[in-house]
Amino acid sequence: MRDHPERDISSKLVHNGIEFGMLQAMAEGFDLLTHYHDRRDIGAVLECWRHGSVIRSWLLDLLTQAYREDPKLRKPSSYVEDTGEVNWLVSDAIGMEVPIPAIATAVMQLIASRDQQKNWARAIVLMRHAFGGHPDAATAHERHVGRVGDCLNPNLVEEVGRAG
Repeated sequence: MRDHPERDISSKLVHNGIEFGMLQAMAEGFDLLTHYHDRRDIGAVLECWRHGSVIRSWLLDLLTQAYREDPKLRKPSSYVEDTGEVNWLVSDAIGMEVPIPAIATAVMQLIASRDQQKNWARAIVLMRHAFGGHPDAATAHERHVGRVGDCLNPNLVEEVGRAG
């Protein structure tokens, strides 16, 4: 069986784990592009990445094609399905004490995609309100105008640049 790596289940699991990590990283980068306060030509960025970048790949080709056909990505659901195989890989890595944080995080994000109620987020809000009185509107306002929000507020970034 070792003579044919494509038939070796361990090799296949590692392959799938790498795939999960790559998909997660590309999806996060794509999502980040869609959230910038200044508009980006996302299609042009994806094309540039496809042809002149170290991250060019078939997966990026697939994302670019999907974006071209549905720029708002309304067609697919956000629920990510899987066979559970990469869970075995993460379990094996833990047992072997081999850190695989990118793959493990990708698995956790896949699982999070299925959580429609997001009770974990509700629990965080409840605890934050209990220990510090973090009201939603005030916290959001502070994030956008306070020191923490400098990177998000283009006016403050300009002021800091002129002052420095």
